[in-house]
Amino acid sequence: MVTITVWACYLAYTIFQQFIEGHAYTARLGAEAIVYMLVITGLAASAIAYLITRIGYFYRGRGHQRAPRIMLDEFIGGKTPSLTVLVPSYQEDLRTNRNTLLSAALQEYPGLRVTLLIDDPRTPKTREARDMLLAARALPGEIEAELKVPFHRVSNGFASFDEQVRFRGGYLVVPDDMRRLADEYQFSSDWLYDLGARQEIVDHTDTFFVEHILHPLAADLGQIAGALVKGAEEQVALPMARMNQLYRRLLAIFDAQVSSFERKKYVSLSHEPNKAMNLNSYVGLMGGAYQEINTPLGTALVTAGPNRAHLVVPDPDYVLTLDADSVLLPEYALRLVHLMEQGAYAQTAVSQTPYSAYPGSATRVERISGATTDIQYIVHQGMTHYGATFWVGANAVLRKKALDQICEVSYEGDWEIKRYIQDRTVIEDTESTIDLGVNGWTLHNYPERLAYSATPPDFGSLAIQRQRWANGGLLILSRLKDQFRAKSKREDKNRFGEYFLRVNYMASIFWSSVCLVVMLVYPFNNDLLNPILLLVSVPYFFMMAADLKHLGYKRSDMLRIYGFNLILLPVNLSGSIASLLQLLTGEKSSFKRTPKVRDRTTAATSYLLLPLALIALCIYTVWHDIQLRQWNNLVFAGLNLLLSTYAMIAFVGLGNTVVDLVTHLRDWLVPTVKPKKVKKKKAEKKVAGAPAPKAPAVGDWATVLHYRQEHGQAAGQVTVRLQRNDAGAWQTDRSKSSSTRAHLFEEFSFFTVFQPIINMINGHVVGYEALTRFADGSNPREGLEAAAQRGVHIALDAALLQAAIASANSLPNGTWLAVNVTTDLLRRPHELAPLLAEAKRPLVLEVGDAAPADLAQLGGVRIAVDDLGAGYETLAHLESLRPAFLKLGLDTIEGLENETARQAAIRSLVEFAEQHGCTIIAEGIETAAQRDALVACGVPFGQGFYLGKPVPVERVLAGVGGW
Repeated sequence: MVTITVWACYLAYTIFQQFIEGHAYTARLGAEAIVYMLVITGLAASAIAYLITRIGYFYRGRGHQRAPRIMLDEFIGGKTPSLTVLVPSYQEDLRTNRNTLLSAALQEYPGLRVTLLIDDPRTPKTREARDMLLAARALPGEIEAELKVPFHRVSNGFASFDEQVRFRGGYLVVPDDMRRLADEYQFSSDWLYDLGARQEIVDHTDTFFVEHILHPLAADLGQIAGALVKGAEEQVALPMARMNQLYRRLLAIFDAQVSSFERKKYVSLSHEPNKAMNLNSYVGLMGGAYQEINTPLGTALVTAGPNRAHLVVPDPDYVLTLDADSVLLPEYALRLVHLMEQGAYAQTAVSQTPYSAYPGSATRVERISGATTDIQYIVHQGMTHYGATFWVGANAVLRKKALDQICEVSYEGDWEIKRYIQDRTVIEDTESTIDLGVNGWTLHNYPERLAYSATPPDFGSLAIQRQRWANGGLLILSRLKDQFRAKSKREDKNRFGEYFLRVNYMASIFWSSVCLVVMLVYPFNNDLLNPILLLVSVPYFFMMAADLKHLGYKRSDMLRIYGFNLILLPVNLSGSIASLLQLLTGEKSSFKRTPKVRDRTTAATSYLLLPLALIALCIYTVWHDIQLRQWNNLVFAGLNLLLSTYAMIAFVGLGNTVVDLVTHLRDWLVPTVKPKKVKKKKAEKKVAGAPAPKAPAVGDWATVLHYRQEHGQAAGQVTVRLQRNDAGAWQTDRSKSSSTRAHLFEEFSFFTVFQPIINMINGHVVGYEALTRFADGSNPREGLEAAAQRGVHIALDAALLQAAIASANSLPNGTWLAVNVTTDLLRRPHELAPLLAEAKRPLVLEVGDAAPADLAQLGGVRIAVDDLGAGYETLAHLESLRPAFLKLGLDTIEGLENETARQAAIRSLVEFAEQHGCTIIAEGIETAAQRDALVACGVPFGQGFYLGKPVPVERVLAGVGGW
């Protein structure tokens, strides 16, 4: 209230003084007054936002009630939702990855799957990078092998307990059972202590892992062991259900499957260099079985049946994302999933605990950076109180159903790329928050510190991190209106407090930096500098100092944070400017990696020179204010000079500044020259005895269709170039370019899908109809007509038939294949017969207005014809052609369920067809009523969207398509 009141009074006083009394008698003075009031308003808004959120933080802390342990044990003892932990990692050292994976694997959650998403380059350029990659690949197996020791022991103990209880009748528990359970708990406790003793202690993160994760868990298990022994000594037996819960809790701690995945191994996945796409690539595979296929471009993942799959990725109920430099306390997953399973949180998509900094930082900059991180923990908890929660990407439990709802699909070449987490900016979690809000999902911050993350240990790496944080908020800001409209449409309340805090979170870095720079650089009119302004900022600084003390820091760290933010002004502004450039140009900002120089990241030249320029400006301002006796401004300039100089010395270091500037100067004067690639001559001489390298094999039609299936508009896309060979048959030509032989053939891109034909009596699939889809989305008939205009329609029709027959080789056995053939190709049996001979399953040719003479030379191939209406024309058609199948079209069956006369006509047609050895197939069945009416009329077979959709062959094998 003090901040708001003083700000309002200052604005009213300044407006009265400058514009009513006339102190701003020139346009320049008037502009100065307006700009200065805007600057004060911007800084006051950020201060008010912090003061409001800390109130919410205290409200939440006061009202928080932890779920008691007995409730969590009951949750573990029941059917728990499935959970997969994803740990995205890029060139992390072995120790960091090990701590993170162990903290994830030791979660007290049954059936846990932990996957390390290795994003390192697959062809390392240095020995260190190679060793790091090999260690990352081997680490999951090592951790899983370690956990198997206690898991197998506890599993055997649980099985023995269950067997003995069954022997006693299935319910009786004796004190000896409790003693054996106590032995299991004591063994597990000792095992965890031993794991901590074997931990390599390099810095404070390792100490924290041992002292705050391993030892507390071990002590808890040891305490339970002691309690069980004491109860057994008093001859007290726990209920059977409670014994089962205690065994299941112990199993849950060590029950984890740990694996790794490298998206860069596959050309079918995105290789965008950012964490979001690393996560998206794996999440997009969830719920599928995949086979590795070698293609000319590299290895691709395509869907496959479970028996042929090289990779099976379960589809979990929840996904836990965890950065590779973070750790979780053992109850993190259990408490958050238990919370999200409660009815009140059914619409919660993301549950998290904003990460805290590791205590015991080794450097000043790491310590003060950790202080700002812990202050942000307060801010995020307070924002939840006002419904303004943002997803903070270091750790979170995500509801998979919500991720599926916000999934966006794009294409890279022929491959379908799924985006659940947006990568348009480098603060991907913030934009995904808006996506979830638009779709009606909420987010929740659990009010306990259950996750900890490393903070940058030096100024160079810190600058890269903070530049990322500042880059993106302005881009996402405009999307708040989408959430506003969506909530209005759902008749949810749009509260001012929520949007004020959201706008402040996304844009305050920009406006605070700009306002501070304006105040530092521009010499404002002395009339605008009023001592009352101190009361605007005093509550903010005093409350932050109190919060720092509450978090375990010093009150004086508030001044250090201010100086720290002064030297970060160029960093924050560069991130904001990058956002504005992306907004104007549409070009995505590059995802910067962290270059290292002797274990310390070099800071950019501008991030060093501009803080030095700021110090020089403060020195000039102090001297100028003394000359003009502007004491109000002198206090502000002197404070900035003192704190920025301290920050530059304490957090950057004079020696490091000189080294980094000299390094940049050397690189500018002596640029690194990359060796030029030697162009190979077109006609290279072959080395004697050396075999000529073979070109990548394109493979047959089935292979091409197989690895290019199921990828959106370009799904299963096949480029077909056909010409006649010397014998007069049509053949594909891949050896010569279209530019040299364009007059001999044309180019078409298509793929084949299969729609099931169902026996509507027993529900079995009896056959499949092959249907063509052109890559440009055009109707196949239009494609054939376009080909006819160019004189290659027969060749194209032959290619469609050849592709359908080849790709159908993988269809389930015992089914036939129905293919469509044009009349023109039908009249060329010498060209059609070799194509039909390639089929490895019974064929049915679906022909249009073919004459009996056209079919005479096809031998024993079965024919299917379309009906010409339920009248004489169809009966005559059946009698003359003698087809094996008659297909009833949409016009015949539409409205059939409501028209008894049409049903009678179809019954007569079925009877007539059976007399002539013909079976009826109904097409275009879209409802259950149509199917039931057709079955009542005696129609045995049917196809249509209700029975099964047309899908690529891989989806047929995976059982996808709605049947």
